[in-house]
Amino acid sequence: MTVSILRALGVLPSGQQGPELTLGELGAYLKDNCGTLDEKGRNTRHCIRDELYRDGGTAHMESVIDKLFRDPAIRKLRKDAVPHARFNNPLKRIVNEISTVYAEPAERHVADRDETYQRLLEELRFDEQMLQASRLLNLHRAILMAPRVRVRPDGTKEPVLDTATPANARAILHPNDPCMVLGWLIRSYSRPAKMQLNMPAWTLWTDYERVQLREDLSPISESYVAHELGVNPWVAVSLGPPQAGFWPGEEGEDLVAAHVAIWLSNVLLIKEEKSATKVPVVAGDVSNMARDQMADTEGGFHAPDGTSIDTIDMSMDLEMFQKTADHILEHVAQNYGMSAALINQQGVQSAEARELMRIPLRELRKHQQVPLRRFERELATALAAVMKSDLPEYAFEVDGWRIKFGESAAPLSRKERLELFVAERTAGTTDTVEYLMEEHDLSEDDARKALVKHNAVETFRVELMRDMLALSAAPGQPTPATPQAQPSATEPTDGAPTATEHH
Repeated sequence: MTVSILRALGVLPSGQQGPELTLGELGAYLKDNCGTLDEKGRNTRHCIRDELYRDGGTAHMESVIDKLFRDPAIRKLRKDAVPHARFNNPLKRIVNEISTVYAEPAERHVADRDETYQRLLEELRFDEQMLQASRLLNLHRAILMAPRVRVRPDGTKEPVLDTATPANARAILHPNDPCMVLGWLIRSYSRPAKMQLNMPAWTLWTDYERVQLREDLSPISESYVAHELGVNPWVAVSLGPPQAGFWPGEEGEDLVAAHVAIWLSNVLLIKEEKSATKVPVVAGDVSNMARDQMADTEGGFHAPDGTSIDTIDMSMDLEMFQKTADHILEHVAQNYGMSAALINQQGVQSAEARELMRIPLRELRKHQQVPLRRFERELATALAAVMKSDLPEYAFEVDGWRIKFGESAAPLSRKERLELFVAERTAGTTDTVEYLMEEHDLSEDDARKALVKHNAVETFRVELMRDMLALSAAPGQPTPATPQAQPSATEPTDGAPTATEHH
């Protein structure tokens, strides 16, 4: 049963139902509880995570340099190296390493209209979407996804999946239960050709209604709609159990801190490498010395008589920046079950040895399957409701929904895969058609046609070889079909006497 948020927020501290809120009162409530500095700060922190994951964040890095250095000239010298020092992205590497639940595509099925469901998943590119979702989940520790139907300019419709992170979403909590989420505020992005009086900045979604909000979280009354889906299309997932406020606090900030520290070490590395030189110092009467001469290893400069030239070594040990970056990377990787040998690709002699080092990551993968299985079931329910309402040609029933996560393991050679197939076929757990489908990415019909073709070619080859061997056999020599009989003791051989003649 769905209830309007205007009624849900009207509950009294005693638990009794009070009068429903008006839209104006809803806006005031959202401003006081969802427009706080803490909410804005959380959005900003997770925006930085998104930027760092996508190899951005130069503005944030420059602000870090401003905090660490005071002199404007020193700041500028280091800021110049910021865009060129982002060649190492430890945050993205660790997040991708621990996001292996969808490394192999999962199998999803429903009991009724499964073919329609499979076509819908293909249209949504669901495997790719979930792989990216798992990475964002490990990056932010909580995300939201929602299906919707997009209308193209020509009027055609297509299903799409949207993803929201703590960078662009806020939770509306129950007045008396901080662990119960009543609805979601999702950041809206509009670029109209003509400016509108009421530009929406947020959209409020519940399992009953949808309404657009201005930047100050005041509702736009004419946008209020009871969508009648029966569920909230925005489905949330977190890596931990429900907690007050829903969001997982500052979990994952260790990755951000490590990323920034390593980036800073690389900035100083590049800057000091550029400045590593021996500076000439001229003493004496320099009044007759030419100005603006090039002091570089590619050329020399001239000094008049009566002057002496000495040098000062301005270089420093660059290895300390490299050791600092490696030290930070190894320790933050250990927080997520990655050993120093794994993160540095050391001591790996075979795929099996690498799998042994990845045992902690495989355990982490199993732990992540628990919330993701529950999340996918809820997402399938929302997907069925949205398709039934807005795109009936993809409508399906969620009854009997099930999922089988793909198992990722050490890659096998072609010979090992063939030997495994022969053993499984002998045990009756697979067949040649299924092997061809998996090995060559074929449909079942194409695999059957390929099998028929292979059998026909092999039959032709065997017949050809039999005829060729028969024709190439010399007169009097045995053929594959008629082996030569051995002579008996009483039969004469070429020039050899029989037993009777001998006696």
